[in-house]
Amino acid sequence: MKVIVTGTSRGIGAELVKLAKGAGHEVLAVDRKITDVRSPEAAAKIAALAQPWGVVDILVNNAGILRQGTSREDFMESFLVNSVAPFEITQALLPLLKKSSHPRVAQITSMMGSIDDNSSGGYYAYRASKSALNMINKSLTLDNPWLTTMVIHPGWVQTDMGGVNATTPVGESAQGIWQLIEGMEKAQSGSFLDFRAKELPW
Repeated sequence: MKVIVTGTSRGIGAELVKLAKGAGHEVLAVDRKITDVRSPEAAAKIAALAQPWGVVDILVNNAGILRQGTSREDFMESFLVNSVAPFEITQALLPLLKKSSHPRVAQITSMMGSIDDNSSGGYYAYRASKSALNMINKSLTLDNPWLTTMVIHPGWVQTDMGGVNATTPVGESAQGIWQLIEGMEKAQSGSFLDFRAKELPW
């Protein structure tokens, strides 16, 4: 299969690339050396790089940022990276995804994007941007019934973003995410699950 993963310089993205390659798939690993997802040209560049394949089977929009501030810049940057970029990249790749016999898109979201689960407040820009990603993915599911999509919470992962108190090893999270993607079925399209396949509240 032909697989594209964004945000692959470290953490979950790097582990997902290893897992996909280990399973024998061809992988386009997108990090800032290839293109910064914040760039207006990023989506078109990724699509151009994948064009020689003629098809994309799996897209994992993993790139993301966590900004804790409440300035306009914090909000705009959070929405650009966590919401707008995944949408633009998915849209640009739809023609290639449509050529796959089982096209799948996984958006790496966060439980912090769940409105129902928010009992602690704070993290305004990050929470809002992940809620937006969840809504974007739901619309993609409805507008493209041929496509199988999912938003996945990776857990509280031991990465630079997760911090020193995080409880989930990177490898465990990535393994769970990859198993979800490999086993993703059409009936699950539009779902919000964690890396252990537990359905989460919106």
